[in-house]
Amino acid sequence: MKLYHGTSTDNLKGIIKDKAIRPRTCNGNWNHTLTSNNQMVYLTNCYGVSFGFSAAKQLASEDVNWNAEDYDESFACVIELDISVKNLYPDEDAIEQLTRKQSHWVKMFDDLGIDDMVGRTNYFKKNIADYKDLWKDSIDGLGTVAHKGSIPISKIKRVSILKDEVFLLSQPTITIENYRFLGERYKHECETLIWTKDYA
Repeated sequence: MKLYHGTSTDNLKGIIKDKAIRPRTCNGNWNHTLTSNNQMVYLTNCYGVSFGFSAAKQLASEDVNWNAEDYDESFACVIELDISVKNLYPDEDAIEQLTRKQSHWVKMFDDLGIDDMVGRTNYFKKNIADYKDLWKDSIDGLGTVAHKGSIPISKIKRVSILKDEVFLLSQPTITIENYRFLGERYKHECETLIWTKDYA
């Protein structure tokens, strides 16, 4: 399966050195809300650019106005991978969003005393092995999925190092509604646009 991993050129150097994309031992891109699962490498079929800039730039907040002075020496990049599905798991953020309005899930979380997004997401992260078979729902519903364990460098097909101004062209909200209406646009971005001179 063709998937993408958004990261930074600093991280890319480590990937080349280690000969693998390893799960992150730090908080990940979303430490202002939730920490990532440290057993997983997060992948997407569409949001590689957004995740690359999140990894490389670490802007002060999500709504900050773009300014070249906010940028360090690390560039955003997107890695294209050819991945076997056997180690794929759902992204906990995806299944939280996909289940939050379904009555049997609402009842289950009520019974557990969990009543907010953070609690539900942390539940899925902690119990992700129980929901492995939902990986396809994850990629089909939100465009994201998780790979358990390291990904060998041999799975990398190509890498695009992005121009800084591309940040202005790709600022999606990572929601099931955005994926439903704009997912094909962002897939085209990963599959085609980031390999052109306008982006890279």
